[in-house]
Amino acid sequence: MAVTFPLGFTASGATAGIKPSGKPDLCLIARDGGTDGGATGCAMVFTANAVTGAPVIVGKKRRAAVLAGTLATPRAVLINAGNSNAATGQQGVADAEACCAATASLLGCGPDGVVPSSTGVIGRPLPVGKIIAALPGLAASLGRGEAADAAAAAAIMTTDTVPKSARAEYRETVGGVSRTIRIGAIAKGSGMIAPRLESAFAPPAASATMLAFVTTDAPIASMDLQRATETACSGSFDRVNVDNHPSCSDTVIVLASGAAGGTPIVHGTEAYERFTGALRTMCEDLARQIIVDGEGATRIFKIAIRGASSDEAARKMCAEVVSSPLVKCAIHGRDPNWGRIVTAAGNAGVWFDTSEASLTIGGVEVYRAGVPVTEALTDPRLKTAMAGKEVPLELVVGRGPGAWWMLGCDLSKEYVVINAEYTT
Repeated sequence: MAVTFPLGFTASGATAGIKPSGKPDLCLIARDGGTDGGATGCAMVFTANAVTGAPVIVGKKRRAAVLAGTLATPRAVLINAGNSNAATGQQGVADAEACCAATASLLGCGPDGVVPSSTGVIGRPLPVGKIIAALPGLAASLGRGEAADAAAAAAIMTTDTVPKSARAEYRETVGGVSRTIRIGAIAKGSGMIAPRLESAFAPPAASATMLAFVTTDAPIASMDLQRATETACSGSFDRVNVDNHPSCSDTVIVLASGAAGGTPIVHGTEAYERFTGALRTMCEDLARQIIVDGEGATRIFKIAIRGASSDEAARKMCAEVVSSPLVKCAIHGRDPNWGRIVTAAGNAGVWFDTSEASLTIGGVEVYRAGVPVTEALTDPRLKTAMAGKEVPLELVVGRGPGAWWMLGCDLSKEYVVINAEYTT
Protein backbone atom coordinates (compact mmCIF):
# COMPACT_ATOMS: atom_id res chain seq x y z
CA MET A 1 0.00 0.00 0.00
CA ALA A 2 1.07 3.57 -0.54
CA VAL A 3 -1.23 6.58 -0.73
CA THR A 4 -4.01 4.74 1.17
CA PHE A 5 -1.54 3.25 3.66
CA PRO A 6 -2.25 6.00 6.25
CA LEU A 7 -5.60 5.79 8.01
CA GLY A 8 -8.36 8.01 6.72
CA PHE A 9 -7.71 7.99 2.96
CA THR A 10 -9.12 6.42 -0.18
CA ALA A 11 -8.01 6.62 -3.80
CA SER A 12 -9.08 5.60 -7.28
CA GLY A 13 -8.04 5.82 -10.92
CA ALA A 14 -10.03 5.81 -14.15
CA THR A 15 -9.89 6.40 -17.89
CA ALA A 16 -11.62 9.58 -18.97
CA GLY A 17 -10.38 9.59 -22.56
CA ILE A 18 -7.93 12.48 -22.14
CA LYS A 19 -4.97 10.46 -23.40
CA PRO A 20 -5.16 9.40 -27.06
CA SER A 21 -3.67 6.05 -25.98
CA GLY A 22 -6.75 5.17 -23.97
CA LYS A 23 -4.66 4.57 -20.86
CA PRO A 24 -5.84 5.64 -17.37
CA ASP A 25 -5.69 9.41 -16.99
CA LEU A 26 -7.81 10.50 -14.02
CA CYS A 27 -7.05 10.06 -10.32
CA LEU A 28 -8.81 10.99 -7.10
CA ILE A 29 -7.31 10.95 -3.60
CA ALA A 30 -9.71 11.76 -0.77
CA ARG A 31 -9.58 12.19 2.98
CA ASP A 32 -12.46 10.94 5.07
CA GLY A 33 -14.94 13.62 6.06
CA GLY A 34 -14.92 15.52 9.33
CA THR A 35 -12.22 17.46 11.11
CA ASP A 36 -10.35 17.05 14.36
CA GLY A 37 -9.43 20.51 15.57
CA GLY A 38 -5.90 21.27 14.40
CA ALA A 39 -5.19 17.67 13.47
CA THR A 40 -6.12 17.75 9.78
CA GLY A 41 -3.67 19.73 7.69
CA CYS A 42 -2.87 20.36 4.06
CA ALA A 43 0.41 21.55 2.56
CA MET A 44 1.17 22.50 -1.04
CA VAL A 45 4.34 23.49 -2.88
CA PHE A 46 4.41 24.40 -6.53
CA THR A 47 6.73 25.22 -9.38
CA ALA A 48 8.71 28.46 -9.25
CA ASN A 49 8.42 28.72 -13.04
CA ALA A 50 7.05 32.07 -14.19
CA VAL A 51 4.75 30.16 -16.58
CA THR A 52 2.27 28.20 -14.47
CA GLY A 53 -0.64 25.94 -15.26
CA ALA A 54 -4.19 26.78 -14.23
CA PRO A 55 -4.20 24.12 -11.46
CA VAL A 56 -1.15 25.79 -9.90
CA ILE A 57 -2.94 29.13 -9.94
CA VAL A 58 -5.96 27.55 -8.24
CA GLY A 59 -3.78 25.60 -5.81
CA LYS A 60 -1.87 28.68 -4.70
CA LYS A 61 -5.16 30.45 -4.05
CA ARG A 62 -6.36 27.51 -1.94
CA ARG A 63 -3.06 27.40 -0.04
CA ALA A 64 -3.11 31.10 0.81
CA ALA A 65 -6.64 30.78 2.19
CA VAL A 66 -5.82 27.66 4.22
CA LEU A 67 -2.73 29.25 5.79
CA ALA A 68 -4.69 32.43 6.51
CA GLY A 69 -7.35 30.38 8.28
CA THR A 70 -10.14 31.44 5.93
CA LEU A 71 -10.56 28.05 4.23
CA ALA A 72 -11.14 24.66 5.81
CA THR A 73 -8.56 21.98 5.04
CA PRO A 74 -9.17 20.57 1.54
CA ARG A 75 -10.42 16.99 1.47
CA ALA A 76 -9.32 15.79 -1.93
CA VAL A 77 -6.99 16.13 -4.89
CA LEU A 78 -8.21 15.56 -8.46
CA ILE A 79 -5.39 14.78 -10.90
CA ASN A 80 -5.56 14.36 -14.65
CA ALA A 81 -2.78 13.24 -17.01
CA GLY A 82 -2.42 13.88 -20.73
CA ASN A 83 -3.27 17.58 -20.56
CA SER A 84 -1.43 20.09 -18.36
CA ASN A 85 -4.15 22.77 -18.55
CA ALA A 86 -1.31 25.30 -18.92
CA ALA A 87 -1.20 28.32 -21.24
CA THR A 88 -4.99 28.14 -21.32
CA GLY A 89 -5.75 31.56 -19.82
CA GLN A 90 -8.72 32.33 -17.62
CA GLN A 91 -10.71 29.59 -19.34
CA GLY A 92 -8.19 27.08 -17.97
CA VAL A 93 -8.75 28.35 -14.43
CA ALA A 94 -12.53 28.18 -14.91
CA ASP A 95 -12.20 24.63 -16.28
CA ALA A 96 -10.12 23.52 -13.28
CA GLU A 97 -12.64 25.05 -10.88
CA ALA A 98 -15.54 23.38 -12.72
CA CYS A 99 -13.92 19.95 -12.35
CA CYS A 100 -13.26 20.62 -8.66
CA ALA A 101 -16.86 21.69 -8.07
CA ALA A 102 -18.22 18.57 -9.79
CA THR A 103 -15.91 16.39 -7.70
CA ALA A 104 -16.85 18.20 -4.49
CA SER A 105 -20.56 17.61 -5.08
CA LEU A 106 -19.88 13.86 -5.22
CA LEU A 107 -17.79 13.95 -2.04
CA GLY A 108 -20.19 16.15 -0.09
CA CYS A 109 -17.82 19.06 0.47
CA GLY A 110 -17.54 22.63 -0.76
CA PRO A 111 -15.92 23.31 -4.16
CA ASP A 112 -12.84 24.74 -2.46
CA GLY A 113 -12.40 21.40 -0.70
CA VAL A 114 -10.86 19.87 -3.86
CA VAL A 115 -7.44 20.83 -5.24
CA PRO A 116 -6.76 20.27 -8.96
CA SER A 117 -3.54 19.05 -10.54
CA SER A 118 -2.70 18.35 -14.19
CA THR A 119 0.18 17.03 -16.28
CA GLY A 120 0.64 16.53 -19.97
CA VAL A 121 0.78 18.54 -23.16
CA ILE A 122 0.83 22.33 -22.75
CA GLY A 123 -1.57 24.73 -24.46
CA ARG A 124 -4.58 22.54 -25.12
CA PRO A 125 -8.02 23.16 -23.56
CA LEU A 126 -8.90 20.80 -20.76
CA PRO A 127 -11.60 18.33 -21.90
CA VAL A 128 -13.94 19.21 -19.06
CA GLY A 129 -16.86 17.22 -20.44
CA LYS A 130 -14.85 13.98 -20.51
CA ILE A 131 -13.59 14.54 -16.98
CA ILE A 132 -16.98 15.36 -15.48
CA ALA A 133 -18.53 12.35 -17.22
CA ALA A 134 -15.91 10.08 -15.62
CA LEU A 135 -16.21 11.53 -12.11
CA PRO A 136 -19.20 9.49 -10.81
CA GLY A 137 -17.40 6.23 -11.57
CA LEU A 138 -14.14 7.60 -10.18
CA ALA A 139 -15.79 8.59 -6.90
CA ALA A 140 -17.74 5.34 -6.66
CA SER A 141 -14.55 3.30 -6.99
CA LEU A 142 -12.70 5.06 -4.14
CA GLY A 143 -11.13 2.45 -1.91
CA ARG A 144 -8.18 1.40 0.22
CA GLY A 145 -5.53 -1.17 -0.48
CA GLU A 146 -3.09 -2.30 -3.14
CA ALA A 147 -5.56 -2.21 -6.03
CA ALA A 148 -6.72 1.34 -5.25
CA ASP A 149 -3.14 2.56 -4.88
CA ALA A 150 -2.04 0.91 -8.13
CA ALA A 151 -4.96 2.42 -10.04
CA ALA A 152 -4.20 5.88 -8.68
CA ALA A 153 -0.47 5.64 -9.43
CA ALA A 154 -1.07 4.47 -13.01
CA ALA A 155 -3.56 7.23 -13.74
CA ILE A 156 -1.08 10.08 -13.16
CA MET A 157 1.66 8.74 -15.47
CA THR A 158 2.70 10.39 -18.74
CA THR A 159 6.08 9.31 -20.17
CA ASP A 160 6.85 7.33 -17.02
CA THR A 161 7.77 3.72 -17.72
CA VAL A 162 6.81 2.57 -14.22
CA PRO A 163 4.47 3.85 -11.49
CA LYS A 164 6.12 5.39 -8.45
CA SER A 165 5.05 4.99 -4.84
CA ALA A 166 6.54 4.92 -1.36
CA ARG A 167 5.53 4.69 2.26
CA ALA A 168 6.98 5.04 5.74
CA GLU A 169 5.87 4.47 9.30
CA TYR A 170 7.24 4.86 12.79
CA ARG A 171 6.10 4.55 16.37
CA GLU A 172 6.44 7.24 18.98
CA THR A 173 5.30 8.04 22.47
CA VAL A 174 4.09 11.56 23.17
CA GLY A 175 2.75 12.51 26.58
CA GLY A 176 2.87 8.89 27.66
CA VAL A 177 0.66 7.79 24.76
CA SER A 178 2.03 5.55 22.01
CA ARG A 179 0.93 5.81 18.40
CA THR A 180 1.95 4.80 14.89
CA ILE A 181 2.43 7.50 12.29
CA ARG A 182 2.01 6.43 8.67
CA ILE A 183 2.99 8.32 5.51
CA GLY A 184 2.25 7.19 1.95
CA ALA A 185 2.66 8.69 -1.50
CA ILE A 186 2.45 8.31 -5.26
CA ALA A 187 4.42 10.38 -7.73
CA LYS A 188 5.05 10.78 -11.44
CA GLY A 189 8.00 12.15 -13.34
CA SER A 190 10.39 11.04 -16.05
CA GLY A 191 11.23 13.99 -18.26
CA MET A 192 11.07 17.77 -17.86
CA ILE A 193 12.59 17.16 -14.44
CA ALA A 194 14.57 19.81 -12.61
CA PRO A 195 12.34 20.78 -9.70
CA ARG A 196 13.04 23.97 -7.79
CA LEU A 197 9.95 24.30 -5.66
CA GLU A 198 8.93 27.62 -4.12
CA SER A 199 8.13 28.44 -0.53
CA ALA A 200 4.88 29.69 0.95
CA PHE A 201 6.89 31.73 3.46
CA ALA A 202 9.61 33.29 1.29
CA PRO A 203 10.12 34.54 -2.29
CA PRO A 204 10.57 31.80 -4.93
CA ALA A 205 14.07 30.33 -5.25
CA ALA A 206 14.22 30.27 -8.82
CA SER A 207 10.67 23.62 -11.25
CA ALA A 208 9.68 19.52 -14.45
CA THR A 209 6.53 17.90 -14.55
CA MET A 210 7.03 16.28 -11.26
CA LEU A 211 3.89 15.54 -9.28
CA ALA A 212 3.80 13.98 -5.82
CA PHE A 213 0.76 13.36 -3.65
CA VAL A 214 1.38 12.46 -0.04
CA THR A 215 -0.97 11.34 2.70
CA THR A 216 -0.38 10.92 6.40
CA ASP A 217 -2.49 10.08 9.43
CA ALA A 218 -0.31 12.30 11.61
CA PRO A 219 -2.24 14.91 13.59
CA ILE A 220 -0.70 18.11 12.25
CA ALA A 221 -2.13 21.49 11.31
CA SER A 222 -1.59 23.10 7.92
CA MET A 223 0.99 25.70 8.95
CA ASP A 224 3.26 23.12 10.58
CA LEU A 225 2.68 20.65 7.75
CA GLN A 226 3.63 23.33 5.22
CA ARG A 227 6.95 23.96 6.95
CA ALA A 228 7.70 20.23 7.19
CA THR A 229 6.81 19.71 3.52
CA GLU A 230 9.07 22.50 2.30
CA THR A 231 11.96 21.10 4.34
CA ALA A 232 11.34 17.61 2.92
CA CYS A 233 11.18 18.89 -0.68
CA SER A 234 14.44 20.80 -0.29
CA GLY A 235 16.16 17.58 0.75
CA SER A 236 14.63 15.41 -1.99
CA PHE A 237 12.77 16.65 -5.11
CA ASP A 238 14.87 19.80 -5.38
CA ARG A 239 17.98 17.60 -5.69
CA VAL A 240 17.15 15.69 -8.87
CA ASN A 241 17.66 16.82 -12.44
CA VAL A 242 16.91 14.91 -15.66
CA ASP A 243 17.07 17.66 -18.28
CA ASN A 244 17.35 21.00 -16.48
CA HIS A 245 13.94 22.03 -17.76
CA PRO A 246 11.57 23.13 -15.00
CA SER A 247 7.90 22.75 -15.83
CA CYS A 248 4.82 24.86 -15.34
CA SER A 249 3.05 22.16 -13.35
CA ASP A 250 5.37 20.84 -10.61
CA THR A 251 3.30 20.11 -7.54
CA VAL A 252 3.64 18.41 -4.18
CA ILE A 253 0.48 18.16 -2.07
CA VAL A 254 0.35 16.62 1.40
CA LEU A 255 -2.91 15.79 3.18
CA ALA A 256 -3.09 14.87 6.88
CA SER A 257 -6.08 13.06 8.36
CA GLY A 258 -5.08 13.18 12.03
CA ALA A 259 -6.39 9.61 12.38
CA ALA A 260 -3.30 8.46 14.31
CA GLY A 261 -4.68 10.46 17.19
CA GLY A 262 -2.94 11.96 20.17
CA THR A 263 -1.31 15.33 20.67
CA PRO A 264 -0.94 17.40 17.49
CA ILE A 265 2.56 17.61 16.03
CA VAL A 266 3.87 21.14 16.42
CA HIS A 267 6.87 22.88 14.88
CA GLY A 268 9.83 23.06 17.26
CA THR A 269 9.15 19.78 19.05
CA GLU A 270 10.87 16.40 18.89
CA ALA A 271 7.70 14.94 17.39
CA TYR A 272 7.91 17.50 14.57
CA GLU A 273 11.55 16.62 13.86
CA ARG A 274 10.70 12.90 13.72
CA PHE A 275 7.82 13.52 11.36
CA THR A 276 9.81 15.83 9.09
CA GLY A 277 12.68 13.34 8.98
CA ALA A 278 10.36 10.48 7.98
CA LEU A 279 8.65 12.66 5.37
CA ARG A 280 11.98 13.72 3.88
CA THR A 281 13.27 10.13 3.74
CA MET A 282 10.15 8.99 1.91
CA CYS A 283 10.36 11.91 -0.52
CA GLU A 284 14.02 11.02 -1.18
CA ASP A 285 12.83 7.53 -2.15
CA LEU A 286 10.34 9.01 -4.62
CA ALA A 287 12.89 11.45 -6.02
CA ARG A 288 15.33 8.60 -6.65
CA GLN A 289 12.60 6.62 -8.42
CA ILE A 290 11.97 9.63 -10.67
CA ILE A 291 15.62 10.09 -11.65
CA VAL A 292 16.09 6.35 -12.27
CA ASP A 293 13.10 6.53 -14.63
CA GLY A 294 14.48 9.61 -16.39
CA GLU A 295 13.52 9.58 -20.06
CA GLY A 296 16.00 7.36 -21.87
CA ALA A 297 18.22 7.05 -18.79
CA THR A 298 20.53 4.04 -18.53
CA ARG A 299 22.38 5.09 -15.39
CA ILE A 300 22.36 7.85 -12.78
CA PHE A 301 25.08 9.73 -10.99
CA LYS A 302 25.36 11.47 -7.65
CA ILE A 303 27.53 14.53 -7.26
CA ALA A 304 28.48 15.45 -3.70
CA ILE A 305 30.34 18.71 -3.18
CA ARG A 306 31.93 19.75 0.09
CA GLY A 307 34.38 22.35 1.28
CA ALA A 308 32.45 25.22 -0.34
CA SER A 309 32.00 28.61 1.28
CA SER A 310 28.32 27.84 1.97
CA ASP A 311 25.64 25.25 1.29
CA GLU A 312 24.18 27.58 -1.35
CA ALA A 313 27.52 27.78 -3.14
CA ALA A 314 27.76 23.98 -3.11
CA ARG A 315 24.18 23.72 -4.39
CA LYS A 316 24.93 25.99 -7.34
CA MET A 317 27.95 23.89 -8.29
CA CYS A 318 25.99 20.63 -8.00
CA ALA A 319 23.26 22.07 -10.22
CA GLU A 320 25.78 22.93 -12.93
CA VAL A 321 27.25 19.42 -12.89
CA VAL A 322 23.95 17.52 -13.08
CA SER A 323 22.61 19.79 -15.84
CA SER A 324 25.71 19.70 -18.03
CA PRO A 325 25.03 17.84 -21.34
CA LEU A 326 28.75 17.07 -21.59
CA VAL A 327 28.84 15.45 -18.14
CA LYS A 328 25.64 13.54 -18.90
CA CYS A 329 27.08 12.25 -22.19
CA ALA A 330 30.28 11.18 -20.44
CA ILE A 331 28.27 9.24 -17.89
CA HIS A 332 26.34 7.58 -20.70
CA GLY A 333 29.55 6.64 -22.50
CA ARG A 334 31.23 5.42 -19.29
CA ASP A 335 33.95 7.98 -19.88
CA PRO A 336 35.71 9.20 -16.66
CA ASN A 337 36.10 12.69 -18.11
CA TRP A 338 37.03 14.58 -14.95
CA GLY A 339 37.59 17.82 -16.88
CA ARG A 340 33.90 18.10 -17.77
CA ILE A 341 32.87 17.63 -14.14
CA VAL A 342 35.33 20.11 -12.66
CA THR A 343 34.73 22.80 -15.28
CA ALA A 344 30.96 22.40 -14.94
CA ALA A 345 31.31 23.15 -11.23
CA GLY A 346 33.54 26.08 -12.14
CA ASN A 347 30.76 27.56 -14.29
CA ALA A 348 28.50 28.10 -11.28
CA GLY A 349 29.82 31.59 -10.64
CA VAL A 350 31.26 30.49 -7.31
CA TRP A 351 34.99 30.95 -6.93
CA PHE A 352 37.13 28.17 -5.48
CA ASP A 353 40.87 27.57 -5.32
CA THR A 354 41.73 24.70 -7.68
CA SER A 355 44.93 24.10 -5.73
CA GLU A 356 42.73 22.84 -2.92
CA ALA A 357 40.31 20.92 -5.12
CA SER A 358 40.05 17.17 -5.69
CA LEU A 359 37.63 14.87 -7.49
CA THR A 360 36.98 11.19 -6.90
CA ILE A 361 34.90 8.87 -9.06
CA GLY A 362 33.80 5.72 -7.29
CA GLY A 363 36.42 6.38 -4.61
CA VAL A 364 39.24 6.76 -7.15
CA GLU A 365 40.93 10.17 -7.07
CA VAL A 366 41.21 11.42 -10.66
CA TYR A 367 41.98 15.10 -10.00
CA ARG A 368 44.08 16.62 -7.25
CA ALA A 369 45.28 20.16 -6.55
CA GLY A 370 44.33 21.41 -10.00
CA VAL A 371 45.92 18.64 -12.07
CA PRO A 372 44.89 15.13 -13.16
CA VAL A 373 46.02 11.99 -11.36
CA THR A 374 47.26 10.20 -14.48
CA GLU A 375 47.67 6.77 -12.91
CA ALA A 376 43.98 6.77 -11.96
CA LEU A 377 42.96 6.17 -15.57
CA THR A 378 44.39 2.64 -15.44
CA ASP A 379 42.84 1.82 -12.08
CA PRO A 380 40.34 -1.05 -12.65
CA ARG A 381 38.12 0.38 -9.91
CA LEU A 382 37.51 3.43 -12.07
CA LYS A 383 36.21 1.34 -14.97
CA THR A 384 33.97 -0.58 -12.59
CA ALA A 385 32.59 2.65 -11.12
CA MET A 386 31.82 4.17 -14.53
CA ALA A 387 29.95 1.00 -15.57
CA GLY A 388 27.73 0.97 -12.49
CA LYS A 389 24.04 1.83 -12.43
CA GLU A 390 24.90 4.74 -10.11
CA VAL A 391 28.17 6.59 -10.55
CA PRO A 392 29.33 8.36 -7.35
CA LEU A 393 31.24 11.63 -7.77
CA GLU A 394 32.73 13.64 -4.93
CA LEU A 395 34.27 17.04 -5.50
CA VAL A 396 36.10 18.84 -2.70
CA VAL A 397 36.55 22.55 -3.45
CA GLY A 398 38.22 23.84 -0.31
CA ARG A 399 37.91 23.84 3.45
CA GLY A 400 34.65 25.68 3.92
CA PRO A 401 31.52 24.42 5.71
CA GLY A 402 29.32 24.25 2.63
CA ALA A 403 28.11 20.90 1.29
CA TRP A 404 25.36 19.66 -1.04
CA TRP A 405 24.44 16.70 -3.22
CA MET A 406 22.27 16.12 -6.26
CA LEU A 407 21.24 13.24 -8.51
CA GLY A 408 21.43 13.35 -12.29
CA CYS A 409 21.11 10.86 -15.13
CA ASP A 410 22.88 10.22 -18.39
CA LEU A 411 21.83 11.62 -21.74
CA SER A 412 21.00 8.92 -24.27
CA LYS A 413 19.75 8.76 -27.86
CA GLU A 414 16.42 7.52 -26.51
CA TYR A 415 15.91 10.80 -24.65
CA VAL A 416 16.23 12.70 -27.92
CA VAL A 417 13.76 10.37 -29.68
CA ILE A 418 11.17 10.64 -26.89
CA ASN A 419 11.26 14.43 -26.79
CA ALA A 420 11.57 14.98 -30.53
CA GLU A 421 8.25 13.17 -31.01
CA TYR A 422 6.42 14.22 -27.83
CA THR A 423 3.54 16.19 -29.39
CA THR A 424 3.57 14.57 -32.82
